[in-house]
Amino acid sequence: MTFLVDLAIVTVSCLALGLASKYLRQAAIPAYIIAGIILGEGGFDLITSYEFVEWLGKIGVILLMFYIGYEFNFKGIKEPGRLFAGCTDFGVNFIAGFSLGLVIGLSLIEAFILASAVYISSSAIAISSLIENKRLIYPEAETVVWLMVFEDIILAILLVVLTSIMAGSLAMIPVCLAMTLLLIVFILVLIGKLSNFISPLFERDDEIPILLTFALIFGFSSLAYLLGILLQALAHLLGISLQCHISEVIVAFFLGSALSGVTSFKKPFGAIISFKNLFLTIFFFSFGMLFQFQFATLSSTYFVLALLALITLSIFGKFVSGAIIGKRLHGSLETGLRVGAYTTPRGEFSIVLLAVVIGTGTGISELLLSLVVAYVIILSIMGSGFAKHGDRIGKAIMVGINKLMPPAR
Repeated sequence: MTFLVDLAIVTVSCLALGLASKYLRQAAIPAYIIAGIILGEGGFDLITSYEFVEWLGKIGVILLMFYIGYEFNFKGIKEPGRLFAGCTDFGVNFIAGFSLGLVIGLSLIEAFILASAVYISSSAIAISSLIENKRLIYPEAETVVWLMVFEDIILAILLVVLTSIMAGSLAMIPVCLAMTLLLIVFILVLIGKLSNFISPLFERDDEIPILLTFALIFGFSSLAYLLGILLQALAHLLGISLQCHISEVIVAFFLGSALSGVTSFKKPFGAIISFKNLFLTIFFFSFGMLFQFQFATLSSTYFVLALLALITLSIFGKFVSGAIIGKRLHGSLETGLRVGAYTTPRGEFSIVLLAVVIGTGTGISELLLSLVVAYVIILSIMGSGFAKHGDRIGKAIMVGINKLMPPAR
């Protein structure tokens, strides 16, 4: 019964720190990670079944991507200015993160991982800040929400590319991408064909809708895993060295997207959100639980300077991209600065991306791991402050700009 003790430790510690975070009006994500660090391998080592807690956390990641897929609207890409906004956000921040990664001595792949983590904002913090500040009726709100959606698309692509790179070689990326695409098409077509059959099942008032949802999620996730193994076995028989991992989180994303077309699925979707929130909390705990800080690394001047540079560049990058987007879409630099403030927080997706990379079994440097974890903890807290006071920050920066460069009369 030790797993019950583990669950008690996880839920009670996350409850306590989560409540403290809510009371302080801070993001709860870093609190859950810190709880895992304190009670896990790098701390008091109170967990007896690390693998059990880790697998529960993986369910959280799958449900998160399923949720994003369900909420995502592909039609929004066609609206004027949205593609420009998304590409600007990606270009400025990804290039900045990749460049810094090379400067501090990371390999090309590790710099790519760092850039991916730096680029992606925390949708949860950004959107909740818009709601708390009652900014949803303002023009920048729609832009911020769209940027979060666009980042979800890029996240899905980055996960496919990164898992392919980490599992094999660059030459294998087209093969893995092709197999992933075929599986996605299969899911979309199958759900479309079966929609008339499964729709009445989602309308039932018993346990069947939830069981059906999890059967689809776990079934297709298992299919992705088995296809990867089958491909490797066939390649081995042909004398070809192939390591192909079809990411289950990508499968979950497109399964959610497919089920968004089934109207009756709205009924059990609320319960799925509750499961997602629970298992995702366990995921953040499990990530911290397995992380062991190397204090020699953390206390080194090189690490501190690299972390400060990363945080400074990340904040600056979001404000620059926000300013460009605001000027182009809204004709207002101040509106763009507010967009930058709301997109500054980093959180769940940076950690999810790093966890998926680690899950491929390929080692990454202690420097990169420590940088991303410390970076997310700090910027989720700092970024919450930026998002909370986005209006004041935008006005303050504009006052400074006008003093330095007075408008022509």
